[in-house]
Amino acid sequence: MPNKKFRNVVLAGASASAPERAVLGQSYRQYLANVVRDALESAHLTTADVQIGAISYNERNITEGALGSVVADALGMSPIPFISVSQACPAGGICADIIWNYIGTGRYDVGIVLGINKPDNFDFRDAMGPIGNWCDFDHMLGFTHENYGALRGEYYKLKYGYDDKAAAKWSYQCHWYARKNPMALHNSGPLPTDDELNEQSPAGYRMRTATGRNMATCLILMSEEKAKKLGLPPIYMNVSYMHRPIYIGNHYFFQDKNGNFDKYDMADQPAIKLAAAEAYEIAGIKPEDIDIAQVHDLSLYDGIMAMEWLGICQPGKGGHFVLDGQTAIDGKCPTNTDGGAIAFAHSSAGGDFQSKAYENWLQLTGKAGERQVKDPKVTVAHAYGTHHSLDVVGVVRKGTS
Repeated sequence: MPNKKFRNVVLAGASASAPERAVLGQSYRQYLANVVRDALESAHLTTADVQIGAISYNERNITEGALGSVVADALGMSPIPFISVSQACPAGGICADIIWNYIGTGRYDVGIVLGINKPDNFDFRDAMGPIGNWCDFDHMLGFTHENYGALRGEYYKLKYGYDDKAAAKWSYQCHWYARKNPMALHNSGPLPTDDELNEQSPAGYRMRTATGRNMATCLILMSEEKAKKLGLPPIYMNVSYMHRPIYIGNHYFFQDKNGNFDKYDMADQPAIKLAAAEAYEIAGIKPEDIDIAQVHDLSLYDGIMAMEWLGICQPGKGGHFVLDGQTAIDGKCPTNTDGGAIAFAHSSAGGDFQSKAYENWLQLTGKAGERQVKDPKVTVAHAYGTHHSLDVVGVVRKGTS
């Protein structure tokens, strides 16, 4: 929690690559360089203006050590401090939090947050089987990411009395937004039918869950004073994160020292609630102020649960909120307006937080094209990692010029 002297931090520029199944013919350095160039241009900066950086990456795919210094050198930013974080899905949020704190405390005025996911030429969701480095036998008691996501969704449905219709409606809305987003994977062709989205088969399940892709992202964070000098719009950003015990058994009434988890089970997401409470307090907002949300929706009901614990709707009511059309562009809280992980892609360290902040930045600056929400002022971005062992919440809001 910042003290009274903590400065406002502006999201001065942002960029993301279009999610791709394969990125051939260029290294991860080149992949990053393209989005860095675009983000710096949007903030009226050059590489010489950047004072500190951080990069999130997926350690399974990049074997080089000291990645921060490697990237700083490749981008022509040496010798500035450059932090590397390998936390997979929530890493972008962790990096954003680090740079936000450095700028907010006054140590630096301009920082850069990068994310890179460039695994291979395949859909890495297909690789999350019972063998290989995608399996979490070491800490999840034999459950893979896919196993756990499906189990959590089924438990939520059982507890609150849902079938897959709410998840199908969620997926349909994501595909609707994707048809309005030129960068999205599914940005053309007819929308999926109700029958396709509700089909009880592996194909139907895949229609309702995320698709993995390569992505590079870049956020430019800046002090408010610096942004004013450059004539940039005051788009303020702050970040908070909390963690929850990782073992599945500890997702049922866990007795932590502060009593934060002892009333909850696997259909609940108390770590999101804790992170959101801190982020909202810093930003001076309440859940009812939120105009747009971007949430992590890897598996069935993931995004719906996230909305509940962000305070957008009550726990257990998220499915009804979706079925009532409240996540649509004219609904109470348009959600995952870029298409979400279902239609815009799950990009692990490359964008599960940064791409959401990027979409919010586009919305707040009026650059979202056909999916532009009318006059948004307050947005949130959420990402989680390794089965909600860590949840990140960011508030991106419009200030007055």
